[in-house]
Amino acid sequence: MNRILRSLGCWLLAISIPLAQTGCTRSPSGADNESAGNWILDTGFERGAMVFHPIPGAARVSGKLDFGRDLEGLKSEWIVSQWNSKSDISKITGKRDSKMYTYENAAKTLAVADDGTVTLRVDTGEEYDTPRVRPTDPWVHLYLEQRYGSPYRLADRDDLRLRFQARITESESLMSPEQYDPGLHASIAVFYLIVGDLSGSGDFLNFCVPIYDNRHDVPPGEWHIDSGFNPAGDTHKLIYTLDGGGLYDSPTGDGQWHRVDVELQPHIEQALEIAKQNGYFDGVSYSDLGLEAIYIGWEVPGVFRSEMQIRDMGIF
Repeated sequence: MNRILRSLGCWLLAISIPLAQTGCTRSPSGADNESAGNWILDTGFERGAMVFHPIPGAARVSGKLDFGRDLEGLKSEWIVSQWNSKSDISKITGKRDSKMYTYENAAKTLAVADDGTVTLRVDTGEEYDTPRVRPTDPWVHLYLEQRYGSPYRLADRDDLRLRFQARITESESLMSPEQYDPGLHASIAVFYLIVGDLSGSGDFLNFCVPIYDNRHDVPPGEWHIDSGFNPAGDTHKLIYTLDGGGLYDSPTGDGQWHRVDVELQPHIEQALEIAKQNGYFDGVSYSDLGLEAIYIGWEVPGVFRSEMQIRDMGIF
């Protein structure tokens, strides 16, 4: 696979800022703990979401989405990142429609329904003047993030599982066959867990649960060390992607809901072993690992109109 498309996701994940600057703090009670024991907080977005400026790497808060609620005195668990976009979602006026609250312009949509279903939509025809022609050309990201100031120790949970349901409601290429190069152009939806060493080395790995890749009926698994593509953004850490063949029994772009319920420990242990073989996590065991962050959403280096919905998210 072309180097650029093996690296999708890593460029954003390289950005590291102190958690105190994000305003994301773990809340001991309230709506963000509506499902007892869920490490993914505030799945109903009742504390809103902070928004990072579209300038890549800036990690600068440009605003906050309140989803029509009074959030005075509350700190958001969620961050919206929108790298390489021409517009800023925090400058969009939200609107209530039926049982959903939506922020939307021609290029992107973030909507949260009353039942917790989240919609993320991108139209990169509004973002790119022409299709990308070089691996070093930047590409659009639209992510939902949570970053944990006090990471969750994985070994504290027996049978630790990631659960969610997702569906792709739209995925349309806006490029001609002559323009399209699968080595440069794609529309990819992912769910990342950032797993770090709690014993103090600072090592971490990017653990990816794939949701969709327009080039495959079911996203394949793979791993690589994120280095050598973008010196300003490479993490130089392992990116480990689960094989979608073990998660899905039909094409993930078929418009239907797909349920993911995966036991994490055996897969993270495999990722840890691969990382060790490549010079990382020396002397570290699974019991030393913690969940530092999650990233959910789109990376679209091609010209596509793509929409996903996700619901029932949980790490238990």
